[in-house]
Amino acid sequence: MEIQLTIIAPQPQHSPVRTAAPPPLTDGVAVVMPAYREEANVASTVQDFLSVLVREGVPHAVVVVDDGSDDRTGAIIDRLAAAHPGRVIAVHHERNQGYGAAVRTGIEAALRRTGFREILLTDADCQFKAADLVRLRERKKEERADAVIGYRRRRADPWRRRLNAKVWTLLCKALLRVPGRDVDCAYKLIDRSLLQDLRLSGEAAAISPELLCRISGDGARIVEHPVEHYPREHGEQTGARLSVVVKSLVSLAVVYAHMVRDARRLGWARRLASPKDPGAALVALAAGAIAVAAYLYFADHGYLLAYKDANSHLLIARRVVDSPTAGLAQLGGVWLPLPHLLAAPLSLWEALYLNGFAGAAVSMASYVVAVRFLFAHGRSLAGHWAGGLTAAGLFALNPNVLYLQATAMTELLLFACAIVALHYLHEWCTEGRLRDLSLASGAVLAATLTRYEGWILCGVAGLVVAVTALRRHRRYAHTEGSVVVFGFVAGAGVIGWMAWNLAIFGDAMNWKSGEYADSSLWVAEGEANVGSLPTAMETYGLASLHNLGIATAALGLAGLVLYAVHKRLKSRWLTPYAMLVFAPFFVWALYTGERPLHVKEVMGALYNVRFGLIMLIPAAVFAGYLVGKLVPRLPGRRLAAAALAGSAVAGATLAVDGAVTLDEAVEYRASGWEADNAAVAAWLREHHDGGTTLMMSFENESVTFESQVPTGSLVYEGSYRIWEEALADPHAAGVEWIYMRATPGAEDDVWEALWGTEALDEHYELVYDEGDRLVYRAEDGAA
Repeated sequence: MEIQLTIIAPQPQHSPVRTAAPPPLTDGVAVVMPAYREEANVASTVQDFLSVLVREGVPHAVVVVDDGSDDRTGAIIDRLAAAHPGRVIAVHHERNQGYGAAVRTGIEAALRRTGFREILLTDADCQFKAADLVRLRERKKEERADAVIGYRRRRADPWRRRLNAKVWTLLCKALLRVPGRDVDCAYKLIDRSLLQDLRLSGEAAAISPELLCRISGDGARIVEHPVEHYPREHGEQTGARLSVVVKSLVSLAVVYAHMVRDARRLGWARRLASPKDPGAALVALAAGAIAVAAYLYFADHGYLLAYKDANSHLLIARRVVDSPTAGLAQLGGVWLPLPHLLAAPLSLWEALYLNGFAGAAVSMASYVVAVRFLFAHGRSLAGHWAGGLTAAGLFALNPNVLYLQATAMTELLLFACAIVALHYLHEWCTEGRLRDLSLASGAVLAATLTRYEGWILCGVAGLVVAVTALRRHRRYAHTEGSVVVFGFVAGAGVIGWMAWNLAIFGDAMNWKSGEYADSSLWVAEGEANVGSLPTAMETYGLASLHNLGIATAALGLAGLVLYAVHKRLKSRWLTPYAMLVFAPFFVWALYTGERPLHVKEVMGALYNVRFGLIMLIPAAVFAGYLVGKLVPRLPGRRLAAAALAGSAVAGATLAVDGAVTLDEAVEYRASGWEADNAAVAAWLREHHDGGTTLMMSFENESVTFESQVPTGSLVYEGSYRIWEEALADPHAAGVEWIYMRATPGAEDDVWEALWGTEALDEHYELVYDEGDRLVYRAEDGAA
């Protein structure tokens, strides 16, 4: 009897599959199955596929690769090839090379010796049946998929092997992000086109995740389908051997390295190592170092949580993940949600929550983004890197910025969103790329979900888009299209926040008119700014000057004049003017009593003085434009540019009279009000045992945060339904501790509801009474 024998030498790693002169393409399937020491299984497996495919009328070939078996496996597949010429193709390795090499050889043989459009990869151990191939082909046709990968419906293996498989799958998905829930399932139906010229190097079990990673990375449509799995009745499984496991792990690491090399994985690391914009990357790196240094400085001096509002932001973020009614409803309806959503994951770590880093991390990251895009925007505007360096430096080294980026406030996130929006909006105005308009709209969306100043930015940016598009196209239809593209995304935050307030509070305007949103809560009667436009203008002007410093303000003003002379009001150059709108906006807010802002020259004290810091953005941009335009007029341009930019930044920074934003926070903390809060917070830290606590949060943020009472045991005004029940009968509601503020004229809701009531007197005893701060505890301990 004639024996058909084909010996294929081992192919080198990383070599592409050879596809020279394959047969003509036809519908059908080539079944590839490696075999090692499978003398008891290989004939049954092959016959199963042959009979099923003949019955279904599917053109086919079965390629069996004997991987140097030392039993009768090779002889058996030779007999099968002789009995079924053209339908069974026997391929031999002279020595055992491993499962990965056998799969590569089988794929190569199927591509070279058959012309079938589909290739099934399976094993020769009788643990899979041919009937599932029929179902996979049907699913592939229904889904118009490029590949259908099987997953074992019920894996018929010992528990140790199943456990190893779960760990292996998790590892492969984490490293290579491969699709599928059963990475090493040996039943995969794949289009021939995906396997041609494919480079595979994986050994042992690593060949399967490598294959999935490479075909999925090419954009192929891959779907899953369950297959049956049967117990092995004959032979020995080699996949669980220690040597095979080690070989698989080593090979997986090699595969991962190849994916990084081929830019299929760790693309961010490759871009970081070789950035498209080296200048911006270096600026961002320097900003990161400055951010860390500033954080450590302010942490060492104990200033990280000097602002009461910083406590509030951290509390909101923590309550989202840990409170009696945890969830997104804890975001509330007055402060916008994005800063708290970003801080919430880090707030899970109690240490990061208590030391403030959970919120400061958001500010620090925003600082780096803001500095990087100020550099890019200033360079683009001035046409010289010195302009970008000046703009970035004036912002990055401003003491007020350095402080606010080190604490859990929301200004830096707003600044970053605004600067990114301005940069991409300017790029769209000058270049007309739709991508830039989309990125600008996304940045504005983030700004509208950070602070209400973002809503003003949204309106102004929309106006810039409309004017620019109208002047560019001279047609209403094109203008409408640009405005819709921008506004659909940019305005979604405003609409979404109103919808949120409507759903949670039953009033879309709750953020403006709700119980804790009324401006009268902050604007005192007789406020000097209210109704006096000159006073409001003076106040905001002084606040801006204190934040920027005289030198930066002067450079910015000179740059604004130069820019206006050069560009005038041409539509493509309108974007840099956008941030100037915040000056009249804040003046209007002060004049109408919507927002309070105090400076010592007018009010004798500091309050919300940080509102003036936003004017640093246009001042830095226009100062950068000024420096960038002066450079070409100087001899020795490179050295002169660096010297001019450096001296401008250094001089302007030194001219800033300290960090007025920090002065405001420190002065507030030194007040008698905060001294009383600090005293009761210290007492609670020492005596509180973790029991359920009734405490209003509004105007008690310092006590709530600094007492370190677990947020999971705090019942406050945002505790859905529990709050009302606890105020009505705290003992019945299981409240063990009650905190109330009894300051005349500023009593909190707990005092209003419980003072002098039987519910308080019968079940609770007064355990702390200092400075109008009262703490009660249930007489019988835990209620």
